[in-house]
Amino acid sequence: MLSDKDYNSLKCSFIANQRLFDKLNHVANQVSELDYDESGLYLDEEEMYERHWLKLSSKIVDALSDALQEHSIELLKNSSLETRKLSLNLKKDDEITKIVIDYSQDGEINIAQIS
Repeated sequence: MLSDKDYNSLKCSFIANQRLFDKLNHVANQVSELDYDESGLYLDEEEMYERHWLKLSSKIVDALSDALQEHSIELLKNSSLETRKLSLNLKKDDEITKIVIDYSQDGEINIAQIS
């Protein structure tokens, strides 16, 4: 579990980077609109979106690392680019806290602390 101070730092970092979450949501929208054919024609586009997702989520993690310097942060990869949640493991000492951020609505995020 995060302390109140750490949680407030996490929340402030996410609020400051709301635009990145909105861009992640836009990437998910674009992926959901891809029409795949049997030839795999859209594979290049999917790979481009995957790189874009990774770049945006890495920027969020980097900003969070600056805010929570005592924690190491692990970004968990989604099973699909259409998933509008970002999952992170925050490690401090021997304690691991899982955080899930739902960014499915533009302009807002919902933070859930799993453990």
